[in-house]
Amino acid sequence: MSTIEIGDIVISRAGHDKDKAFVVVSVVSDSFVLIADGESRKVESPKLKRQRHLRVACKSGITNPTNASVKKRIKQFYKDRRLYAEK
Repeated sequence: MSTIEIGDIVISRAGHDKDKAFVVVSVVSDSFVLIADGESRKVESPKLKRQRHLRVACKSGITNPTNASVKKRIKQFYKDRRLYAEK
């Protein structure tokens, strides 16, 4: 299992937010992380999620997440993914 770090873009594999992209805001323990998307889940009130329910998509390059930077990076991630799928 790959280690999840702050700033990673992850895809939820379980729960009501399945298949949605988030950015890791904080690593709580070996099993849990805090994630946010900048819109429904703000950086100020992130979601606690088990690491096994997440899949690491890529590194975002964000070291100090804010709502604006998280939202912008996730939007870019979806755009890049869509362009890659069209090729």
